[in-house]
Amino acid sequence: MPSREAIEAYYRAVGTRMAGLPICNPALAVELLGWRAVEGVGALGVLITPWCMNLFWQPPAGAVLPAKGERALLALPSGDYECTLHEDERLGRYASASLCSPMQDFPGQAEARAMAEEVLRLVFAEPEPEPEPPQAAALSRRALFRRALGGAS
Repeated sequence: MPSREAIEAYYRAVGTRMAGLPICNPALAVELLGWRAVEGVGALGVLITPWCMNLFWQPPAGAVLPAKGERALLALPSGDYECTLHEDERLGRYASASLCSPMQDFPGQAEARAMAEEVLRLVFAEPEPEPEPPQAAALSRRALFRRALGGAS
């Protein structure tokens, strides 16, 4: 699994080629938040760049995945996320799911970071248990027959 620093360095280098493009927000910097290993999933975090915010997923080594450019499903307790697979000699195989692009609505890094932290909170949240359906009141044998015959219970 590449380090947070290696991923950020890679995207900073990409950013030098994108500097000055209208899709870039110069108030933002590359930052990977929440990068951590998740059992059975690989590693996951939210990547902020001046041009996009992505869910960044590094599948576990040896995972059977579609080819580069294809879609893969990231299954988490909070839901399923459709990601596009990428491959790079420095980062290996990884996948991303777009969260926001372009990034012009963020006045600064603090606001982008707040959004990324909220996404992380939601992505790693365990789903609320489904409420138990209400149990029908137990009917006596006599009340059951009355109801079946159209009488009052």
